[in-house]
Amino acid sequence: MAGVGGGLFPARARFRLSEPVGRRHGYGDVVNRLAGRRGRAYLRDCIVYAGVAAATVPLGMAAHAAGWGGNRAFVLAASAVPPVVATWLAAKQESGPARATWGKQRHGLVVTDRGGRPIDRRRALLRNTVKIGVPWQLGHTVAIGAAFGGFETRDRLTIAAAVVTYPLLAAMILAVARGEGRALHDRVADTAVGVAAETTPSGRHSPA
Repeated sequence: MAGVGGGLFPARARFRLSEPVGRRHGYGDVVNRLAGRRGRAYLRDCIVYAGVAAATVPLGMAAHAAGWGGNRAFVLAASAVPPVVATWLAAKQESGPARATWGKQRHGLVVTDRGGRPIDRRRALLRNTVKIGVPWQLGHTVAIGAAFGGFETRDRLTIAAAVVTYPLLAAMILAVARGEGRALHDRVADTAVGVAAETTPSGRHSPA
C-alpha cells in the first residue's frame, strides 16, 4: 500500500488506501477487512444524526399544534429536514481537512477518490445524498405513509417506497461488507474509503 498525498497533505498527515479484501488477511475473497470498522464508524455518526432529528422535534410539535400535522404533504416535506442537514454535515466533513465524518475519524478512516486524493464538496454531497439522504427519506416516506393508512388504502407512494427501501439498504450493507467494499454511494461518486495513517519522522506509516 503506497502512501498517497504528496504535496496535497502535510508530511505528518498522509493517507494510505486500504487493501480492499484478500486471502492475505485470512478472510478469503468474501469479507472486506474494513467492514466492521466502517459499520462502527457509521453507528457513531448515527448518534450525531439522531441529535439532528431530535433538534427538529419542537418544530414538529409547533406544526402539529397549528393543525398542520394532518397534512401528509407537509409532514413529508418537514421530515426531509433532518436528512438534508445530515447529508450536508457529512459532505462538509468528508470534503474538509479531516476527509472523514466524526465516526470515521474515531476509527481511523478517510474518504478519497479512487486515486487516494481528496474529494470536493460536490462529490461529497453526491456520495452522502445516496448514502444518507435518499435511504433516510425513503424510510420516512414508508413510516408516514403507514401512519396515514397508506398500506390499507394501497397507496402507491407508500408501497413503492417500502419495496425500494429494504432491498436498497440490504444491498448497500452487503456491498460494504463484501469484495472491495465499494457500496452504491462510493460507486456513484467514484470514491473509496481507506485507512488514515500518520507518518513518522522517518516517513514510514505508523500503525493505523
